[in-house]
Amino acid sequence: MKKHNSIIATTAILSVLTLCFKALGFVKQAVIAYYFGTTFETDIYNVAFNFVGMLSSAFIRSITLSIVSIYTHTLVQKGRDAASKLVSACLEILLPVVLVVLLFVYMLTPIIAKVLAPSYTPSQTLMLEHYLQICYPFFLFAVVTLIWTSIMDSNKDFVISRTESFITSTVTILSCIFLNSILHVSSLVVAQFCSYFIFAGLLLFRGRKYYKFTFTKISEVPEVKAVLLTALPIFIGGSVSQINKIVDNSISTGLAEGSATALSYAVSLEDFVCNVLINNVVDILYVNFANYIAAGDQKKLESTMRTAINTMICIMIPITITTCLCSREIVSIAYFRGNFDKASLAMTSAALIGYAVGFTSSGVRDVVIRVLYSFKDTKRPMITGIIAVCINIISSIILSRYIGIMGISIASSICLTVNFFINSYMIRRHMPNYTLLQFLPTLLKQIPGTIALVLIIFGIKHVFRSNLLIFMASALIGLSVYGIILLLMRIEEVDMLKNKLITKLRKD
Repeated sequence: MKKHNSIIATTAILSVLTLCFKALGFVKQAVIAYYFGTTFETDIYNVAFNFVGMLSSAFIRSITLSIVSIYTHTLVQKGRDAASKLVSACLEILLPVVLVVLLFVYMLTPIIAKVLAPSYTPSQTLMLEHYLQICYPFFLFAVVTLIWTSIMDSNKDFVISRTESFITSTVTILSCIFLNSILHVSSLVVAQFCSYFIFAGLLLFRGRKYYKFTFTKISEVPEVKAVLLTALPIFIGGSVSQINKIVDNSISTGLAEGSATALSYAVSLEDFVCNVLINNVVDILYVNFANYIAAGDQKKLESTMRTAINTMICIMIPITITTCLCSREIVSIAYFRGNFDKASLAMTSAALIGYAVGFTSSGVRDVVIRVLYSFKDTKRPMITGIIAVCINIISSIILSRYIGIMGISIASSICLTVNFFINSYMIRRHMPNYTLLQFLPTLLKQIPGTIALVLIIFGIKHVFRSNLLIFMASALIGLSVYGIILLLMRIEEVDMLKNKLITKLRKD
């Protein structure tokens, strides 16, 4: 019980911090939108920056996800020295590989630019090549930050590693204000370099209490083989996922000018929800899942997973409805000023609706995948990822022809849903008692609240004209009524949360 309360407390603290940092992130995006709007140059920057981010995510995230599980197991079973040797050995392999990858992407820049934006003219492609070349070093910085973030997460030191958003937002805002007139969109590149330097320095300083690099013979660290074998399927699955994003960006460059930037703005709004309500939870759960498996506590693992998925359903469905029905108001509040015009508003709002449809699927899928990773099962998520991404690419191509930018984001939501269902089938190999039917009562109990929330939002839109008032009233009144209805429906996880809140208030 004490450990369970610790998970809830840590999640709450991180959620509050992330909420504050993401609020600043809104300010950052609003400043970028104010100065640059949705133009061809912002499209080029976003295509280049997103490509490097995708490269980092596919290559390095696969290593860090496998490290968390195996590092945690080594830390519990063999102690901190053995765990530190594992990280050192991984870095000795990883850093040379990263440098080789950078060399290859620099050599292949003209081909990469053509693949990313096949509809661009030669002069436009040349400009994209320039942005790609100055963004490539971000890949190297990502190695340092993601490895050290994994070490700190494994030691349950979550706070410092979550300050990246705060640092990036602050530096970007200052860069836009003071460098915009000199460097224009390139000021965003300068801001990203400065942000990485500051964040990496902070991580290295804080992480020295958990890890110190020492040259290690790789042959003396048998866990390295486990990390690499575990990471390979994640890398393949992640690469397929990133290919999907490349296809999405490529499709968006063939739509109206500014579409790639509008897609990026919508992703930022989606990212706010995912970071506050999904990523913090699943990152903490992942560490605890690994600990439960290391301790052989299957019953606790199953209970925590069931509670997490039911809670995600109760939280994400009303947020999905509110976001879809108030997408125009949300985008207006965040960006509609300066060079961000009505055309930008229409494109970004449409993209946001498509992403919002997949909020619930994103939350429950991430929980299931973390359980599979905790079992060191990375092959099955790789297979399901490939299947889901193929469906995404086909859906994105087809839907974008009929509904434009919204088709691209809806295809992503379809991918998340398919991914969840297939992974849910795969997990039964490790948890024979697992079944999707156990979540059906919680899902059906959302119907009354959903109907009430839709009626409330439409009613509010008929009363108010201000975007801020519509969104605030919809969120406060609509979500409050939804919560009350969930309490009346007697959902176990909601009752548990209510009881904990009452107990906490009585103690205070």
